[in-house]
Amino acid sequence: MKIEHRTYWESFKAKVRSLFSGELSSGMLMIAAVGIALVLSNTGWSKEYHDFWEYPLNIQLNNADLNITLHELVNDGLMAIFFFMIGLEIKRELIAGELSKPRKALLPILCAIGGLVFPAIIYICLNYGKDTMPGWGIPMATDIVFALVLLTLVGNKKVPSSLKIFVTALAVIDDLCAVLIIAFFYTDQIVFESLSWAFVSFLVLLGANKIGIRNPLFYGGIGLLGIWTGFFLSGVHATIAGVITAAAIPAKVGMKEKQFTTNIRNLVDTFENTHSLDSVFIQKKQLELVSIIQKAIRKTVPPLQTIEKVLEPFVNYIVLPLFAFANTGLLVRAENIGAVLRPLPLGIILGLVLGKFFGISLIARLAVALKIAKLPKKVTWPQLYGAAAFAGIGFTMSIFIADLAFRNPAYVYQAKLAILLAFVLAVLLGMSIFQFFVKSDKV
Repeated sequence: MKIEHRTYWESFKAKVRSLFSGELSSGMLMIAAVGIALVLSNTGWSKEYHDFWEYPLNIQLNNADLNITLHELVNDGLMAIFFFMIGLEIKRELIAGELSKPRKALLPILCAIGGLVFPAIIYICLNYGKDTMPGWGIPMATDIVFALVLLTLVGNKKVPSSLKIFVTALAVIDDLCAVLIIAFFYTDQIVFESLSWAFVSFLVLLGANKIGIRNPLFYGGIGLLGIWTGFFLSGVHATIAGVITAAAIPAKVGMKEKQFTTNIRNLVDTFENTHSLDSVFIQKKQLELVSIIQKAIRKTVPPLQTIEKVLEPFVNYIVLPLFAFANTGLLVRAENIGAVLRPLPLGIILGLVLGKFFGISLIARLAVALKIAKLPKKVTWPQLYGAAAFAGIGFTMSIFIADLAFRNPAYVYQAKLAILLAFVLAVLLGMSIFQFFVKSDKV
């Protein structure tokens, strides 16, 4: 009886660990942040919530006076780290991932383009000639975190790993296009003197990469003081600095795998053969060997992967939840819900939910029918349709673009409300497809 109780307890603990691990826990944390923001904004704490994020800060950086609010610090500062992570992912995928081979990359590239163009067309059709036109970029985004969270929730029996890889590759292309859209279409005025400072700093990083400097702190320091500050003062959105900096991060190993394994074997043998004193401390010679082993390990792992591994939990568990908490504090009233039928929010909702779904699905069907590309291994059409529905969750990037697109607070409010409603509809659509059209025995 005792053993049975222990088995149930172990099973319970395993489920809890699974629930709070990886993308799933990050997504849940973001949902919690949205929930708390909505509660605070619709209770007696509304004024305190908004006053907190509008608290002014004065930062001295590189002989420049940066006067920003806490809200801007999150959106312009911390989100630059998020964009830096996007840049690292793009570079990794282009070098050795799903985008490194043209044949494998073609389907996610074509689907990403379809998922960008269809939503934009829907939005433009509803808002053409109106002062809400600048919002055309809002429904073009896909939130990779939530898309992967939902695929994880559906379960491995219905979601093969190849589908997750496809969605990741598609989202990387989507993010790259979003970055370009922000840079070219949501920049009002450019101060070229500051931009040139960022460009020179970028050249310094490229030169450092070329001569073999691999210290992440060096790249982080130049990226912050040079590239980020230059972009911030230039008028081009500062988060683009994250992607630019990522392009200069070394991605090559300092020691080949075969050389590494040979050296490690020799070092471990020498360590074992070195006489050890009867003490809790190791000898000086052994300490030197451990230091050499640590250096060899650092040389074997590219700085790009090292930085990505270090930053991933910080971005997923701090940056993104903070962004969600700072940007989703909406006052929800019955009369405000009726506003979703206006061209701006309707364009966003239809663009994200239907535009993404049909843009990705139809382009995929066409590409496969014309034998331009083929479905990923073990992926069926219903599975791809479900993933296409989840791609309609724009959230992080959509909210980000909404803040850039409009100066009118009423439009920003409508856009964010539409993004949240599209989130719910995209989840329901995707879950329904996986529930009713995808069979577990087909994976």
